[in-house]
Amino acid sequence: MRRLVGYSKFTRYLLALGLALVLLGPAVCWGEVLKVSQPNQSLYPDPDFASPPVGPVPEGAEVNVERQAGDWYKVEYQGKTGWLNRQAFPPPATSSKFSLGGLLTGAPVKQTSSDEVALAGKGFTPEVESGYRAKHPEMNFAQVDRIESLRVDSATLQAFIQEGDLKP
Repeated sequence: MRRLVGYSKFTRYLLALGLALVLLGPAVCWGEVLKVSQPNQSLYPDPDFASPPVGPVPEGAEVNVERQAGDWYKVEYQGKTGWLNRQAFPPPATSSKFSLGGLLTGAPVKQTSSDEVALAGKGFTPEVESGYRAKHPEMNFAQVDRIESLRVDSATLQAFIQEGDLKP
């Protein structure tokens, strides 16, 4: 066999081990269990808030992650399979003291949310907001903060979308 393959027994063993890791690695990673940290979460059939909810997922519930697509996780909860947005879960903890940003600049890199990216694309960043606050101290920004903190449950949102004949 050695003459036919041309590799030593040790090399064949390493190749087989590497192939097994490549094939089995994703299956091992997505057996992850995450705990929902936000109230009023719903399981969706598609990774889209406009799709009708499959069912509620209460705060504190543990879900089994099957896969991830962008900001959405395909999960299994109480026999139902569906999608939950990343906002349902706590931000991932950094397990290492070292990060690429820290190594290059000496400072930790701040995570940017998709909302911040959308606003920055329009030219409205947290720095611009603080500039507005400084230039206009007479304005009541508490009302803006209050509006930003409002949450609408998915049933009300679905009714609004259907009543307004909105297309996502």
